[in-house]
This record gives sequence, structure tokens and C-alpha cells, in this order.
Amino acid sequence: MPMSGEWTSASANGLRSDSMPVGRFRAEDLLPAIVLVALAFKFLLVFRININWDEFYFLSLVHDYLRGTLNGRFQTLHVHLFTWLPTLHTDEAEQIIAGRLVMAATAAASALLLYGIARRFLSRAGALFGVLAYLSTTVVVEHGTSFRTDPIATLLVLLSLYLILRKPGGTASMAIAGIAMAAAMLITIKSVFYLLVIGATIPALTSGIRGCIRAALAFALPFALALAAGYMLHAASLAETVPPSATGFLRGTASKVFLKDGLFPRWADLVMVVAYNPLFWFMAIHGAAIASRAARANAKTVGWEAWLPLILALPLLTPFFYRNAFAYYYVFILPPASILIGLSFEAFRRRAADPADRRAALFSPILVTLQCVIFAAGIFRLLPDQIEPQRATLAAVHEVFPHPVPYIDGYGVVASFQRHGFFMSSWGMDGYHDAGRPVYPALVARAQPPLLLADSPSLYAALIPDVTVAERRVLLPEDIAFLKENYLQHWGMLFVAGKRIELPASGDPAAFDIAVAGAYRLEAAAAVTIDGKRQEPRDVVTLAIGRHSLEAGTMTGEVVLRWAAALPPPPGEPPSLMAFFGAKS
Repeated sequence: MPMSGEWTSASANGLRSDSMPVGRFRAEDLLPAIVLVALAFKFLLVFRININWDEFYFLSLVHDYLRGTLNGRFQTLHVHLFTWLPTLHTDEAEQIIAGRLVMAATAAASALLLYGIARRFLSRAGALFGVLAYLSTTVVVEHGTSFRTDPIATLLVLLSLYLILRKPGGTASMAIAGIAMAAAMLITIKSVFYLLVIGATIPALTSGIRGCIRAALAFALPFALALAAGYMLHAASLAETVPPSATGFLRGTASKVFLKDGLFPRWADLVMVVAYNPLFWFMAIHGAAIASRAARANAKTVGWEAWLPLILALPLLTPFFYRNAFAYYYVFILPPASILIGLSFEAFRRRAADPADRRAALFSPILVTLQCVIFAAGIFRLLPDQIEPQRATLAAVHEVFPHPVPYIDGYGVVASFQRHGFFMSSWGMDGYHDAGRPVYPALVARAQPPLLLADSPSLYAALIPDVTVAERRVLLPEDIAFLKENYLQHWGMLFVAGKRIELPASGDPAAFDIAVAGAYRLEAAAAVTIDGKRQEPRDVVTLAIGRHSLEAGTMTGEVVLRWAAALPPPPGEPPSLMAFFGAKS
């Protein structure tokens, strides 16, 4: 159905470049090249941007799947796409970089689809400027190629929207759109926000109740079949454990992420996104006003279709109530706002086309230049290599433990090792505190992990002196005491199983408990007796789980028992947790 009105035709109101007066700024001539440069930098930045903790977790799920230990049915479909990563025989950082290159390709495809969607409403220049504005936002520059669900889901929802807008009511297009949307839902449940947008878009693009029902069924039936088949096939490929029910999971997720923390649950992230991208939001609001005015003017002749630019931008409202609206989330919800940006840009271009207004002729070049400056600033900020501290830490782990061992951490950083413990996101820590029970004594007794990587604020604060974190990040006192008693700092964030035993001044035997059974190396100034057997410094003693005794005669101070299989750490200053995750201070 053709669009009409102030903003609805790419050729309306003299917006095509060949209709502009000679000598005027021709944005169309520069914008394609600028957009290509923006996409090229996406591929460069995958080698520079600090790896976020959930990118490590995203990779760890792939390794869990290959080990046969993955049992999470929801939001883990991506594991089938990246089973080739562990075959690269590189460390986890390099595997994530390889995955990011795939995400950069999906981001480029998403930009192309976004351009195609925008062209339904905008001129070539307006659509390109909208795409550039999206690519230039700080969140998209930094997170647009992250190794997480968002780039894949963004591609799938934009593909679905493009097919629906391209041929509304077409059976094949609607069916493929439904399948793409089902895949997006299996990748991440938050794709439901776009499902609601599609539910409002289909009636706007079809004529009559019959046409609407026919188009809705052409979308809904393949969507439902693909969703059910995809879920069952994925579930069948996972570890044979009792999974949570789908309804229970969805009910629990909904109660957690919608309005549990009130309105604007991530207001600080929203403020940051707005403050760092004022031009984007100014033009989006301006474009929304233009779209609203045009929709009211055309509602009688065009109907609900007149509201499409605003309907497509509805995901922008989700940070009002969505708990997980962190900075990276905006990569997923900002694309449709490009249409509003384009409408604003075209309004300024129409003023520039007026020969009586000479000052207005500068609007287009100023806007394009500003957008380029914003993009360049974002790129310049991220060009320094922020992955090196992570490479150094991973290299240390693999040097100390050349072969995989069970380990504890917060985010699954060493994906090639079997991880134990819960994911220490804000959501995970909320669940931990709600339960109110220590987890590590039972976990260590069961899994016997000789390695602990203090890669989360909670673990770092529990084990590193004089480190404080927010109250909701603090482990329970029982867990803190247990970890301190049973793990020794080996190198920076890297801790190994061990005991630090204070010798009584009286010379009496010292009792100590071992939580991780195995061979320990003695670090002492002189020989001691452990469980009645004399041990020299540097001796290796095998200790079972439970209570042991140590006698040191008149020697004072402390004796250390360190996991014997832990090789010496590398030389050099280890990165702190702040440096590991790219914090400036």
C-alpha cells in the first residue's frame, strides 16, 4: 500500500537529490561513504573494545553445550551457531573476538535492512542519515558488535519488519517474517517487544478485516510452528535433566523484569544514553512531532497506516518499565527510531531547499558534520586496546593450570574450564540474597574446584582486602569466611585451593580443615609435622577432606599449604578487576 502525505513518500516534497538546486549541499553524495566507513570501523573495534562479563558468559554456554552440561532451554539457542569457536584452539578472548566478527557482519546486515525499512518512509538521504545516526550513538558504537544476543536478535526482528513492510499481506513474506521472529524469540525473550509492534503493524498495512486476518494467520502460524519446533529440537539436544516448565520460566521472568523495581528501573543508563547522544534524541523527538502531525493530517485518507513511524518506534518506551534496560539494550530498541531521525533530517532539508532562506542551506551540512564528529569521538574513545588485561589474565590462568580444572568464578570467563557457581549479574545476586543461604561450602564439597577466579565484584571484595562494593553485591558472611579460609591468592584475581595456618605461640598443634581434597605443597620456614608425619618445606602432602593437625614445635608465624598442581604464576604486575573490565579507575 503506497504511503502518502508530508513524510510518506521518498520522492515527495522535492527530497530526491536530483531535485535539489545546483550548488546546494548534496548529502546523498557523502552519506553512503560515511555509512560504509562507520560499518568498517565496527570490524576494527571488535579487536579493541573491552570484553564485557556477559560476553564471557555467552561463550561459556557454548562450551557447556559441547561438554554436555548445558540444561538451560531458554535464551541459549545461539550455542548451535558457535560450536566452531572452541575448535580455533585459542584462548577465550580470541574466541570472543572471532564471535564478534560474526556479530559485526550481522550488524552490517541489520544496517542494510534498516535502510530498506526507512526507505519506505524517507528519501535516500533521509534513510541514510537515519542509519548513520543509529550507528553513531555511543551505545551502538560500543555494544553493536558485542558477543551477546542483541546483534543477532536485532537482525532477526529487522528482517521480520522489513518483510512485513515490503509486501504486507504476501503469504511468503509473512511466513518468513514469522519464522524470523520465532528465531528472535528463541534467541532472547525480550524480542516480544517487537512482536507487539508487529501485532500493531499488520492491521495498519492490510485492507479490511479479512485481509488483516489472512495476513495475521500467514505470520502467526509459521511463527508458532517454528517457535515450538525450534524449542523442542533445541531442548532435545541438551543435557538430560529436569528442565523448568516453559510457563513457569516465562511467569518468573515477567515478574522479575517488568515493573518489579518500579518505573525507570535503569534510569541511570537512560540518563547516560540521552546525555551522550543529545542530537539523536533531539532529532527523534522532532521527528516524532512531525510524524504525529502528519499522521493526524492523513488519518482520514490513510488510516492507521499513517501512524506507522510512531508504532515502529514503540520499543523506545520499554526503558520506562523493563528492568534489564542496560546500555547495551539500546542497540536492540533504537533502530526503528532512525525513521524519526530521518523525518527530522528531511524537514531541515526542505528548509534548505528554500532559496529565500540562505541560513537554512547550512542545516544539512551542519547535521551531517555533527553526526560525523559524534561518530569520530566515539571511535577515538574506544581505539586504545582494552582487551590486553583480559588476555594477560587468561594467559596466566592457562599457564598456572595447563589442563582444565573445575573452578569458581562469577561470569564464566574461563569457558574451557568447567565452571561452578551462579552467574553474578545483578539478577543473580538478587536471587542469591533472596535465598539467604550460603552456597560455597556445599558447592566446593560437591565440585572440588582447585581454582577460583575473582572476576566479579562480589568475589573480588570477598577475597581482596580493603575492597568495598555495594551492599547488594556483598556475599553472605558465611560464604566470605569459607572462601577466605580455603583459597589463597596466587596471582591477581587468580586464587588456588590452600590454607594459611597461624601457628600457636604455645607450640600446641594447630587444627585445620581441608575443603578440596588433593595434593598441597608446604610453604614453611622449617619442617613441620602434618597428621603425625614430618614434612619438609616444598614437600607435597596429600590431604583428604576434613580435619587435620599440624605441629611446628617452637616455630611461630604461619604455614601455607598451596595446591601443588598450580604452576608458578607469570612475572609482572597482574591486572586488577577494574583494569580487567576496562574501568578507568
